[in-house]
Amino acid sequence: MVRRFAGMALVFATVRFAPSRADAEEFQRTDTSAEGMVAAAHPLAVEAGLEMFRRGGNAADAAAAAAFAIAVVEPFGSSIAGCGVSLVYRSADDSVIAYSYRSQAPAAATTETIDFGDRDALGLSPRGPAVGGMTAGTCAMHEDSGLLPLAVVMEPAIRYAEEGFPAGPTLVGIITDLYDVVANDEGMAEIFLVEGLPPEPGAILRNPELGTSLRAIAEQGPSALYGGALGDAIAAHLRSRGGIMAAEDYAGYEARRDDAMAVDYRGYTVYSAPPPFGGMTILQSMQLLERLPLDRDAGAISPKNLHLMAEVMKVAAADRDPIMGDPRFGEVDTRWVLSDEYADLRVKDIDAELAVPPDDVEPGESLERPGDPGSTTHLTVVDGAGNAVTVTQTLGHFFGSGIMVPGTGIVLNDQMRNFSSRSSSPNYLMPGKQMRSTQAPTLVAKDGELVFALGSPGNYRIITTVTQLLVFVLDFGVPLDEALALPRIYSRDSDDELAMESRFPEETFAALREMGHEISVRGEMDLFFGGAQAVVRDPETGMLTGGADRRRDGVAMGVHSAVAAEAE
Repeated sequence: MVRRFAGMALVFATVRFAPSRADAEEFQRTDTSAEGMVAAAHPLAVEAGLEMFRRGGNAADAAAAAAFAIAVVEPFGSSIAGCGVSLVYRSADDSVIAYSYRSQAPAAATTETIDFGDRDALGLSPRGPAVGGMTAGTCAMHEDSGLLPLAVVMEPAIRYAEEGFPAGPTLVGIITDLYDVVANDEGMAEIFLVEGLPPEPGAILRNPELGTSLRAIAEQGPSALYGGALGDAIAAHLRSRGGIMAAEDYAGYEARRDDAMAVDYRGYTVYSAPPPFGGMTILQSMQLLERLPLDRDAGAISPKNLHLMAEVMKVAAADRDPIMGDPRFGEVDTRWVLSDEYADLRVKDIDAELAVPPDDVEPGESLERPGDPGSTTHLTVVDGAGNAVTVTQTLGHFFGSGIMVPGTGIVLNDQMRNFSSRSSSPNYLMPGKQMRSTQAPTLVAKDGELVFALGSPGNYRIITTVTQLLVFVLDFGVPLDEALALPRIYSRDSDDELAMESRFPEETFAALREMGHEISVRGEMDLFFGGAQAVVRDPETGMLTGGADRRRDGVAMGVHSAVAAEAE
């Protein structure tokens, strides 16, 4: 039986929306509303979500509209042939469903047909793309919970593709950095370059062929791609260039509906994405942090608290690699890793005063490292009834494989490079298998009410950024805008140094070095640490506070309506 959100259909006279501007500092980073909130990495994706609220939609409608829109306006990080994962919180019964739509290996993909000797070359080759699940998963989420027709939900994305959109500073910078990749593909060069050169900020970019592809999906549903002409075109183009993708690979793809994983944390329930995604590691981090002496009087980013978070990050990372993979190809036993018993044992491996050298951090006794690159995006939507959708989606590396399929406007992912070639790894390449991922949209509830929805792009920094934001907001009560702006750290068992943004005080660097941390200093607001988009909800008043990360062109905007009416 199809279940849809019960909640508010919103009608409002005006939408307070500022078009995309070249100066990222002008973007609206925070907002409040009791009626609906959209936070995303691009203002036009936010406007797409708000348009759905204006037309009587709910969180699922707004999230789907924003997800398709950002696949147009952030073409370096999203595509309808990309992949992702979303969590849906239903306020009516306090339930959380995970929609898993990770990229999948073609049937002909084996360690004999895929050469892992040069992963960069593989990613940019016709054998680099995997079957993309973004369209299947987004449509499945919307079909189950949305109120509006799919054709309505996709109108903003179609409009942006056909009429064009202004290139923002992030897009211009990435096109410039990856000029050779963009210029090497005729279709991409035609769309993303202006007279053979990167565009200036504000230049209007159009992709009318992508608009045609989006119209096909709007009219036919996901079958336009999976078993339809779009999937056939992708396979034919890749095979014409020496690839192994078959039309049947797209025809046989299905998104999965799973239960979200959850742990209790200081009276909250924290939900995150199931395998093969990164939620287990975030939840294990929270289990360990609950058992450690965070200094509540010293502030969220005191040296002691940063040290404890860094050590937890290393331990949780070490426990991920030996077990994480596609659960359809072998058991991924998250139950033990997330159990209280295991957390009680594992926390003993963390020294509250001194850093353990990364090379000395080993997996727990109960228990290769290719992973998602950082060219991901995230969006979070909450409606006035407290329903929420939090979505992370990606192409792989920026601009994926650097291949645009002629006649479709579709940029293909490069996810095949993220498998392991070691047969002992749970991430070992097999036909039809999905590679593991660090994507981890996350939700927090308390006493049957949503209180926090968040996520971030950023490779493995997805896990560490979300963990820090959970601590800042839940443990220290830091307001959302301040939490997103606080300087961040990144630590992992496979990295020799603790990465830190340069805005930490000098005494903090000195104290952490005294504790034994080797430190690498990054930029002041470094995109390396992700670009989180989040919404906090006051369970007593229903007031929503949206926040967008300044490390990216993020925008958070709420519904400010003249009239609110009940939706059937």
